[in-house]
Amino acid sequence: MTSFKNVDTDDFEEIKKGLKKLFKITSYPTDDQSIIETFDIISLGSKFSVIYYKTETLLIQGDESLEDFQLAKRFIEFSLES
Repeated sequence: MTSFKNVDTDDFEEIKKGLKKLFKITSYPTDDQSIIETFDIISLGSKFSVIYYKTETLLIQGDESLEDFQLAKRFIEFSLES
């Protein structure tokens, strides 16, 4: 699990657009009032979740040893640095 703090809504939307270009994304609804949006990233033989909280925390949940997980993590880090 990897989390990123202080991710504003505009940054999240840009990150989500970029991830959609890299991966297949499946959004799903949640009843959790603390979550703004959640979706799964599906790649060859793997799946992991991205959760964006009202506290402006972005969380990636899944097997961190997966190459696609690491790619998504690096993409988010790069997006937040620029």
